[in-house]
Amino acid sequence: MKNKHTKILCEMITTCKENAKKLLQPDADFSEVCYLAEIVGEYGGTADGNYVNRKRILVGILFTEDKTPYENLIRYLLIEEIKDRETHWLQGIGLALELAVFLLKPFSREEDVKLFAKAKKANFDTFAGFDADNLFFKSDVSNFAIDEAIRLAQDLEEYEYSASLIELWKNEQIEWDEKNLTQLHSYERFQKNAEGELAALLALFALKKEKANDWDFCSLAQDIAKKQLELGQMQAAFETVQQMLPRLMKVDGWQNVGLGRFIMEVCMDLVIASDKQDALQIWNHMKLHLSKMKNMHWNLYEKAANAAAKMRDNGLSKSLLDALEWEKKKLR
Repeated sequence: MKNKHTKILCEMITTCKENAKKLLQPDADFSEVCYLAEIVGEYGGTADGNYVNRKRILVGILFTEDKTPYENLIRYLLIEEIKDRETHWLQGIGLALELAVFLLKPFSREEDVKLFAKAKKANFDTFAGFDADNLFFKSDVSNFAIDEAIRLAQDLEEYEYSASLIELWKNEQIEWDEKNLTQLHSYERFQKNAEGELAALLALFALKKEKANDWDFCSLAQDIAKKQLELGQMQAAFETVQQMLPRLMKVDGWQNVGLGRFIMEVCMDLVIASDKQDALQIWNHMKLHLSKMKNMHWNLYEKAANAAAKMRDNGLSKSLLDALEWEKKKLR
């Protein structure tokens, strides 16, 4: 008898299988699975707009009992996926590449050996971490645990299915502890569910804050304040930062590490967005520490300069902008 999460997974996979079958038709349209270069991000990196579509088709084939009719389609999808791996601005290996190779290998065609070698050499990540001879994927839905089902749904960016699966998973938790709250936070972050992510962080904070060391306390508080700012919860973010700052000041050299810079960025965001009284309290705490920070990232320079301008410290604002321009010149 199928359990609830298996039923949801079957429904999702059925759609993948149906879409894969459509590509076997003589008049099939491959425009949604071919390599499609897109420019993404502020630095103009190249990604593939059809990557997720290929993954879904390959998953559909994975769960199809008779894969013989799909041989040429799998090969085509692998060729297109190699194009993505060769040009993607983040490089990476990716589920689609591994699935395509896993599905194509049983056909044992000599001409595919060169294709597998090309996949291996597609980029640094594939060269270092891809192994065509060491791939395994489950193809029996009944063998999937609920966490595996969630992971697959999220890999395929099937967020409605994964949301339903997460609700089932939450209902299975007998008692909330650090492990399952951390997992819940990870699920909600992948879902891009900011409210759910914040709720998980707050529950973690309530559980851990009494026994956390200063650094762990500040790390979790920074995550919470950042999410509260994202959700427009200004007063809550202000209270979180106010609670964090005394603990932060106990940590030697916090200004010179990555977490310290991220905390400073949240504080500058709060100064910029808060009313004058709250902004002044945060600014008075953090202003002197700006000069002690090393290896500031560009966003932090800009935000600190904007915060200084808001607090009418025009000299500091100008010096921060000058420093930012100097950092940019070093890379030209």
